[in-house]
Formats: sequence, C-alpha cells, structure tokens
Amino acid sequence: MIKKMLRFMLLVASLTLFCQPVRVNAATGETYDSQVKSLYQQGISAGKINAGTYSLETFYYNYNQALSLFMHQFSDISSNHSFNDWFAQSINYGAMPDGSNVLPNTPKINPNIELRSQTDNGNALERAIQKGDILIVEGGGFGHAAIATSDNYILEMSGGGDIVNWTLTGIPNNNHQFSKHKWIFGTGKAGEQGAYSPEHIASWIQLWRPRNGTGEKAANYADSTFWNSNHGYTKNRYIDYRITSGTLTTNPNYCSKMVWQSFWYGTGSANVIGSWSVGVTFIAPGAIINTFESNYAPYLVGKY
Repeated sequence: MIKKMLRFMLLVASLTLFCQPVRVNAATGETYDSQVKSLYQQGISAGKINAGTYSLETFYYNYNQALSLFMHQFSDISSNHSFNDWFAQSINYGAMPDGSNVLPNTPKINPNIELRSQTDNGNALERAIQKGDILIVEGGGFGHAAIATSDNYILEMSGGGDIVNWTLTGIPNNNHQFSKHKWIFGTGKAGEQGAYSPEHIASWIQLWRPRNGTGEKAANYADSTFWNSNHGYTKNRYIDYRITSGTLTTNPNYCSKMVWQSFWYGTGSANVIGSWSVGVTFIAPGAIINTFESNYAPYLVGKY
C-alpha cells in the first residue's frame, strides 16, 4: 500500500513538472520559458549543445526529466547550487558528449552519417570495440553508459523500472555482463547468465576510447569490482541499481557512475579524472567525458 501511494505521489509530482505553468523568477524576472531558452543558448555557446542535432524541443523534455529527478533525489543540495547549474554540470545540458540528443522513439536517421543498415552498423561497432572503451547510448533523456571489460565483453548497470525504482526502492542485482555481440544485437529469449539485453544498436551508440593506457586499467577494475573478483566469467559480485547523491559509493550504483568509478578508482595515481567531479551529486552518461583531465580525455572512435 505504501509503495502504491509513493508511486501515485511521484506520478503527480512528475505530471506537475511536465505541465509547467508560466511562472516568474522573482530574482531575475524571467519566465520559465525564457529561463529554459536562455540555458539552451548557454549550452550552445559553451560548445556542449549542437543545435543541429539537439533541438530546443528535446532540450525542454530533458530539462523536465532532470527537474523531476532533482526534486525527488537532490533537492537537499546546498542552496548555492541552483538546478540550472546542476543541469549544466552534472547533466551536461542533457546532451550526449558530441552535443546531440533526441526525443524517445525518434527514428534512427542522421543525415551527417552515411546511411548503413542497422546490421552493418552493429557489425562495424563489434569490430571496433576494444577493452576499456566507453559506450554511450542515445535515446531520449539521459541515455545509457557501459564499459568494455575486454575486447569481447560489455559490463553495465542495466537499469529499468521507473523513477520510484531509480531513486527509492532500487533494483537488486542489476549489474550485467554480455558478450559484445549480444549487447549490440540483443540476447533474445536465451539471455546470458540469466540476464537479457535489448538491441542497443536500435539507438545511436557513441564509442569513446580513453588515452594513455587508462582504459585497460579501468576495465580491470570494473571487471573485478562489479562482476567477478577473480576476473572469471561467472558473476560473483551483486550490485543494486539506485541513484543516490554522491559519486564514491560502489553499491548501490547506476550506469554512468559505475563507468566513472572505474576510471576514478582504477587508474592509480594518475590524474585521469578531475577531482572536482568527486563533489558532484550525479554524473549523467553524457557528462562522463567532461570529467576527464585533458591529457587523458577519451576520443570519439565513431557513432554507430
């Protein structure tokens, strides 16, 4: 009964946020619309948003998604960090690392990329993946992130559910590893080690490669910490999914935080990740690349 009441209350709150009234910021005199449009232009000026591949309509959607999460989970943040500041830093303005993003269920068409069949795209990605690579999946909202723990396997926090699961109840035993082929094309009913992967190649996938050997170290850390303590095939680490404030606790975890931690904890004394990012409350998939120091910043291998 309590769980049903929580779901109802959060649904009402979410609907309220998505049906924003015209309101005025007393300090600035700006309306809600003018604030959102101003922040969108700020993201463009900062080089974080590509207006050609991330529309204002999508920005509104992501802004409201983030506002809902912020109100449910991070509203106790110090008053000197406004929601707009948090959205810009932790959420990367709702953009993927290349400045793009789309609404949910948007057809996978990009005129700037030579059109190939979905199978061709998937096969090209499968050939390209190397140990330590970061995979970021587009698809509306914040997207999804995973790490290649070897040349052949992908590790992720799969997520699922809704905002109640993400922030309150959690999802038990949510860390999963799949062969790269099954992660890309889906496991089907057969699954892999009792888990199932969707067809990720149905969405655009960005492949980012770390520099200076950091990917190898991060992959080893991720494998032993979030999958098998002895680097074996069979899982003996069990990590729950839940979005919590902060970056350093390893259980519970969520997709982009797990990837970030693999580089923060797994790369030794090298200054791979900016220490400033330890203090943020949330790291969105699209913001992961921003947290790297310039000497180690991953580069985009391709978009598939």
